[in-house]
Amino acid sequence: MNLMPLSTLMALILCAELSGCAAKTLFPPEVMEKVSPIFHFEAWRDAGPSNESGKSDAGIKVQLGGRIVQTTMDGKGIVIVAEQLPIVNHPAYGPTEDNKRTGDHEFAFLYPGELEALDLMKGNRFIIVGTTTSRRPVLVNGIPKTEPFLIADCIHVWQTGGAEIAEFKEDVGGGLSPLQEKTYCVAKK
Repeated sequence: MNLMPLSTLMALILCAELSGCAAKTLFPPEVMEKVSPIFHFEAWRDAGPSNESGKSDAGIKVQLGGRIVQTTMDGKGIVIVAEQLPIVNHPAYGPTEDNKRTGDHEFAFLYPGELEALDLMKGNRFIIVGTTTSRRPVLVNGIPKTEPFLIADCIHVWQTGGAEIAEFKEDVGGGLSPLQEKTYCVAKK
């Protein structure tokens, strides 16, 4: 019998472990092209039309995670007001609460396509890839606000209803249902 050397076996185990910890690929590679590797949400939110280098933050392609606060339809698609949440890899990949941070983390974006009604529920978690624009007026619970705004190319939604993604189990049993999730991308013209 031909046995694998211990060093090869250890290398295979290490590769399997590392790939299990790697972040999921939610979006097609072409969508992720030119996404800014460093984007500071707080600086964008607070600075408005320009960043610390004096350049406009409009037109930057970014990836953001969050929780849906409110959705409305307009003639161009779905406007989603959201609370920005950090994206983590552990204990489960996706946006998660950070109880240590303070301040306002609200922003809005337009998804110029259609989403299923269950994916638009308040509290659902998401990750978007989109392009920043100038601040825009939106109504939040009937109150007019001006929020930092993006136009989304793609959105990945977890139907969490406000719960943490890590609270859902992958193996379904004992009356638990699996976490429903879906990716939507707008067809490029």
